[in-house]
Amino acid sequence: MIMLRWEPIKVIIAKEWLELRRSRGLLLSMLLPPIFLPLFALGLIFVMGLVSDPDTADIPAAAVDPALANLGLEALAQVIFGRQFSTLFLLLPMIIPNVLASYSIVGEKNRRTLEPLLAAPIKVSELLLGKVLAAIIPGIVLTWGCAIVFAVGLAIVVVDPQVPALVLQPGWVATLLLSSPLLAIISVALTVMISSRVNDPRSAQQIAGVLIVPVMLLFFGQMLGLFVLNVVVALIFALVLALIAAGLIWLATNVFQREEILTRWR
Repeated sequence: MIMLRWEPIKVIIAKEWLELRRSRGLLLSMLLPPIFLPLFALGLIFVMGLVSDPDTADIPAAAVDPALANLGLEALAQVIFGRQFSTLFLLLPMIIPNVLASYSIVGEKNRRTLEPLLAAPIKVSELLLGKVLAAIIPGIVLTWGCAIVFAVGLAIVVVDPQVPALVLQPGWVATLLLSSPLLAIISVALTVMISSRVNDPRSAQQIAGVLIVPVMLLFFGQMLGLFVLNVVVALIFALVLALIAAGLIWLATNVFQREEILTRWR
């Protein structure tokens, strides 16, 4: 069993966050998505509340979810769009850690500072865990913070007091709490593996395009009325992600080897 020392891990995390604060471009690329997404979603939901036609017969969502049957068109439109955009918050725990991890690892390679770091009295597992946590923690915190902003703002822009409860359902909350850390872990694990083979942060970030697929499945599944994101769906989704994350962590640990880095990374 590998015994990890938390002091070196905390030093690595502090070092990564110090470099993040010094890099305005990286800090901006990390903060823009969580600022833009809730504001855009709330703005669109507010616009949906301005619809004046009271006829709801042509909107299929009311037939999929009986809880929506008695809503007026304005409130119904807000619920539909609110549910779709609430799913997109799951993109944040993939995008933010992906950006941070790619610049963290590839940046060390480009600055020629990774080799001295690996030569220091620190285990590769401690170094890797420190870099992973430094990327994952901001992603999760910003995701949950944006979700709170979205929930508070939703109560302000809705036209019917029933709308927030119909948008912020237990399934969405469970998905946000359980799947956000797992998606962040998957994103960083893939970034670590890609970063071990490339020297350009943008190349490592390309993996985020692949990670969008499971979130888009939830997005379009709800939009087409194939399912409602309830607690059962949230738990199944989290279980699948947990299995994928466990496999990728194992692969990333095996890829990120001290000897290979010191001899092959140039």
